[in-house]
Amino acid sequence: MGLTQTIFFLHGLMIQLAIVVNGSVSCATQLQQLKELKTLNLSYNYFDCSIDDQGCERLSKLKKLEVLDLTWNRFNNIFLPSLGALISLKTLIFGYNIMESSFPIQVLNLRGNQFSGPLPECIGNLTNLQFLDLSFNQLSGNIQSIVSELTSLKYLLLSGNEFEGSFSFSALANHSKLELFILSPGSSRLELETENPTWFPAFQLKNIQLSNCNLNVRTRAIPSFLRYQHDIRFIDLSHNTLVGTFPTWILQNNSKLVVMNLRNNSFTGTFQLPNFKHDLVQLDISSNNLTGMLPKEFGLVRPRLEYINMSRNNFGGNVPSSISETPTLSTLDLFHNNFSGELPGSLFANCTMFCALILSNNNFQGNVLPQDMDLRSMRVLDMKNNNFSAMVGADLLNSRSLSSLNFFDISNNKVSGPIPRLLCNLTDLVFLDLSKNRLYGSRPSCFNSSYLHFLFLQKNNLSGPIPHELLRSPNLVALDLRDNNFSGNIPSWIGQFSELQVLSLGGNALHGRIPNQLCELRNANIMDLSRNLLFGSVPACFSNISFGNDISFEMIEVVDIPNFMIIYLNNPDQIALNLHLPWVDWDYSELVEVEFATKYRYNSYKGDIINSMAGIDLSCNELSGSIPQEIGDLHEIRSLNLSHNHITGSIPVGFSNLRSLESLDLGNNNLSGEIPNELVALTFLGTFNVSYNNLSGRVPNGAQFATFDENNYRGNPGLCGEPIHKTCGFIGALTSYII
Repeated sequence: MGLTQTIFFLHGLMIQLAIVVNGSVSCATQLQQLKELKTLNLSYNYFDCSIDDQGCERLSKLKKLEVLDLTWNRFNNIFLPSLGALISLKTLIFGYNIMESSFPIQVLNLRGNQFSGPLPECIGNLTNLQFLDLSFNQLSGNIQSIVSELTSLKYLLLSGNEFEGSFSFSALANHSKLELFILSPGSSRLELETENPTWFPAFQLKNIQLSNCNLNVRTRAIPSFLRYQHDIRFIDLSHNTLVGTFPTWILQNNSKLVVMNLRNNSFTGTFQLPNFKHDLVQLDISSNNLTGMLPKEFGLVRPRLEYINMSRNNFGGNVPSSISETPTLSTLDLFHNNFSGELPGSLFANCTMFCALILSNNNFQGNVLPQDMDLRSMRVLDMKNNNFSAMVGADLLNSRSLSSLNFFDISNNKVSGPIPRLLCNLTDLVFLDLSKNRLYGSRPSCFNSSYLHFLFLQKNNLSGPIPHELLRSPNLVALDLRDNNFSGNIPSWIGQFSELQVLSLGGNALHGRIPNQLCELRNANIMDLSRNLLFGSVPACFSNISFGNDISFEMIEVVDIPNFMIIYLNNPDQIALNLHLPWVDWDYSELVEVEFATKYRYNSYKGDIINSMAGIDLSCNELSGSIPQEIGDLHEIRSLNLSHNHITGSIPVGFSNLRSLESLDLGNNNLSGEIPNELVALTFLGTFNVSYNNLSGRVPNGAQFATFDENNYRGNPGLCGEPIHKTCGFIGALTSYII
């Protein structure tokens, strides 16, 4: 044996080994000891997989091997499986061996790498390939010619790439073994055509997912070849803007269908049921144009349903009581339809785990919670924007049936009366929104959810002092009590809410001074104390609060909602049949909505937009004293409103440092002096008001100030300049004298 090793030490850290072997004597035992080996050349020998007593298995131990040259040996197809263990291999050379005429690889899984560029045409030579997963790379180019050659395929997964051009499904016409096809591109440059030319499938699919595929962009027709498929278990045609009447025939033709997702298309007509019981588990037909009433036998024909999403359609009428006959139902989403009537008391009677009921934006009436409704396992109740007139039936007032509830929203209804003591049982509550109703009285003193993060009670007729029981919720992120009749002082203990980011107390009867303890709310981004009876000065320590610096509005992930996915098993033959319902995080970013007044109107901020808003509103109080210079340190604040107070002194020059400011309202105060010309540096300023003060001197003119007119400066007789059509006489005379 001629064995030569070359070892290079680079700064004592990196070791690179190269080994050249000549002769036919066994060396596999020695090779497996070279743990750092990067390059191995075994060319021009007579090696095969019988080298040493364990053959090529020893070579598979070289986990750092990057280059392997096996040219001119006697390796055959048996050697190929061992290559899969060489996880660092970049270059493989094995010409002039005794490989069989057809490449034997049956499974090729390259999922989730960073491969880019066109798909190598040589993959088309893998004619025995049964499983090909190229998902979630950056592959580009047209793939049709390559895929059309792989007629042995059973499973083809291509999602999350950047393929382009046109892919005609007719290229798969001869793929008689195909059972699974998944393609959801990562770009919009790929168009999938199923109708031209005319063709007929030789396969029977079990799983087809074509979400967001630019499917049939010219006709927007649902793929007609699906009419010949009778064994589908999973179908996803979502986000394709397909048109036509709702394809009831998919359900009729496929009795084993488990998942049906037609979300975000333009299907019309009514929802019809097949004439037999069905094994469907997940149904999503949301965001279409479907009308009519739901079939009365809905739950009887769908006994296995776990997830129903029919939101954003035009369904009407009552919710059929037969839905309660579905023992496995965990999520019912009917958001944004025209459903009406009262809820059936038996709804969710069989719910046993983590259930969610979303009925918002409809015309439901009566009790939010019917008397005989069993909600012991309910986690989400979203009932906002309806016509409910009562909170709860009498039998539930002292019940603990809602003890597991995490999310409860009945905002913008017609619910009247005091807040029921039933809420005292909600010990796991994270989100509570009772706003925009007709509630009155004080908040129940027994309320004791220590997990509460979001509390919205605005626009009711609640009264009394701000309840001290809020301290039992140390994790509050948003507290909105606006437009009620709360009285007394702003409690100093609010400063203990270290996580609080939104505090809205405007439109009440609060009085006294603004407590300096509010300055301990260092994470606050929005603070509304407007329209109260507060007096004293603006706290200078407000500069210690975030107000846009390092904004990170926390969307608490608590509730889980089911969504289907594929389990990747060692045996790919099972992949199309093994589906399960994993618990994925409920997205609060789509549910939390915060209102804040800026630019003379209340605006709603939802989701990630909340992270871009930061503001202070102290308007319409009895505040006095001067504006603290420290306010100029709030560099990321977007809105500042100190109007309709008794504030004196000058406008701080430091306001020019409020580089993100979009709205500044200082009107109706007793400010004096000049408007600092340095404010022209505020390039985002769209709303500016200093009317009805005692300001004097020339009005700034330039940048954003060139867009303001006399309405922004009314009630200041001492101001002059072009925007208010008043000549600055003294300055003009002085200029003439100098000339």
